[in-house]
Amino acid sequence: MQLGSENPQIVLYLNTQVPSLPISYQDLKGAELSQAILENNNNNWRKVLTIFAKLCAPDEDWRSYLHQDLLLKQQINFKQVLVKSAQIHVVAGKANWQRFDTAVVEKSAINQKKLDLFKAKYFVYPLPRLPTIP
Repeated sequence: MQLGSENPQIVLYLNTQVPSLPISYQDLKGAELSQAILENNNNNWRKVLTIFAKLCAPDEDWRSYLHQDLLLKQQINFKQVLVKSAQIHVVAGKANWQRFDTAVVEKSAINQKKLDLFKAKYFVYPLPRLPTIP
């Protein structure tokens, strides 16, 4: 599952439960989607969106960016597959990074695959601890 832009510049990958959303969440875009996440979930999701907005905002006004443009321009992704169109991949948490590492690296060519993985623009940033997907 993914939330936000179909063609993001920055993708935040999470290994956690998807936030509670209204049934018609697919119809929500940008500010409406951010607001639905904030209204239907606990404070942990407010922290996640705030940190993501601070990382992505083009200037110091991250609050406006969070409420207007964050999920219109960027994406939160819960899959174990990198979004090829993204320029920056933010993989949150060590366990999540390891999840991607095992998906990308094959034992027959571990060193070469890891080298290829790190040549791209990847960024690891610790976010607040959320429950992991069972």
